[in-house]
Amino acid sequence: MSDWGDSYGNRVDRFLACVAYLDGQRPSLVMCRGYYTRTVLAAWNWRNGQLTHLWTFDSNAGYTGYAGQGNHNLSVADVDSDGKDEIVYGACCINDNGAGLWNSGYGHGDAMHVSDINPNRSGLEVWGIHEGTSTPGSSPARRGDGRIDLEDGECGRGRGVSAT
Repeated sequence: MSDWGDSYGNRVDRFLACVAYLDGQRPSLVMCRGYYTRTVLAAWNWRNGQLTHLWTFDSNAGYTGYAGQGNHNLSVADVDSDGKDEIVYGACCINDNGAGLWNSGYGHGDAMHVSDINPNRSGLEVWGIHEGTSTPGSSPARRGDGRIDLEDGECGRGRGVSAT
């Protein structure tokens, strides 16, 4: 279990799943494990009666900066406006092709919201709530490209909600 980077309690056994339109047309299943340390997402397609593996994202395989960036939730949204869904995985985002799209580096948090939070700007924003004592308490209006537009400076909040 410690090969997942954490042997404290059940923290290595945290699982999430979603359905995303990774090709912009048909649903794919994305299974996820880990968000305190190592993070792995695997995408699968069910086509013509066959289950096929599409891609695997692993923070231990070329994306070490993405380790420990997950939340207790995820969101599926087309954050880069390419017509295909991405997986917003806490403080990072995985592109429709399984590559890392962006990573704020703010680490694990308990809450996150994806929406058109700022109606005066086109596109979606990601509002993350962070737990770390060396990170902002929240980073409202993080755009689909991962750029931080605003930080609130308070640390360790862990909870929050957004409204549009």
